[in-house]
Amino acid sequence: MIYSLPFTFGRRELDAGEAEYAVVGVPYDSSQSYRSGSREAPAAIREASREIEDYDMLEDFDLLELKIADMGDVEVSFGSSEETRRRVREAVGHILDNDAVPVLLGGEHTISAFAVEVLPEDTLFVSFDAHLDFREEYLNNPYSHACVLRRVAEHVGYDNVLAVGVRSACREELEDARRLGVEFIPVTECFDLEGVAARLAGAVEGRRVYLSIDMDFFDPAEARGVANPEPPGLGFRDFLRLLDSLRGARLQCLDVTEVVPRLDAYTPVLAARLIFKVLARYKKGK
Repeated sequence: MIYSLPFTFGRRELDAGEAEYAVVGVPYDSSQSYRSGSREAPAAIREASREIEDYDMLEDFDLLELKIADMGDVEVSFGSSEETRRRVREAVGHILDNDAVPVLLGGEHTISAFAVEVLPEDTLFVSFDAHLDFREEYLNNPYSHACVLRRVAEHVGYDNVLAVGVRSACREELEDARRLGVEFIPVTECFDLEGVAARLAGAVEGRRVYLSIDMDFFDPAEARGVANPEPPGLGFRDFLRLLDSLRGARLQCLDVTEVVPRLDAYTPVLAARLIFKVLARYKKGK
């Protein structure tokens, strides 16, 4: 008989206990303040991932070497950020208990603040994001997507946060970040790829790292389907040149957030390819 391929990330069918990497969707977008709809992203990213060739000719790497399990989606509570927080923590903890690296498909960027709470407090949180997201609260919500870096820093420590590609923040955010010692690299400095790559390599070497990629990090001309597009940004090829600088890290968690599939059919493809690229480079560098 002929069956359809499994609707999992990359068509994988491993259990968590067999996997090195465990994918879980978090279709949560309750606080998105401009273009909502990233709750649809996990399904769209999975769909795109199923059509990517198992052999990456540019990396000369067989993606089937990546032992990936797909755990499905967290059943989020759209009316309660606290309940969603609890469920994300539980899902990430389960994956870590099985000695796998969680790979989260967002969902809005707030999910990072939920997931990082399960990791050790000295974890380095590296965020590729157009926005600083360091507000104390936004619209009276401390768990808004505009506050994610603030919540993360409260857990791991202000000196264990590095935001890359920043080009949007309110004055108060910038003042607070500088006062508290949060390190961020404005997008203008990122155009010097060799310089920022060296800076990244030095920051992550030997460290436990949570790698968070908000898709609005990329230039909107390339990634149009995001919640808060912010020109100018870097391109996919630029990001790949920076990826090798992360090889010295000990990857603890990866997330990709803020994709809004209804706005653009290509951005989920970019997100799926990005996940494979990160994991392949990391696997090759281990």
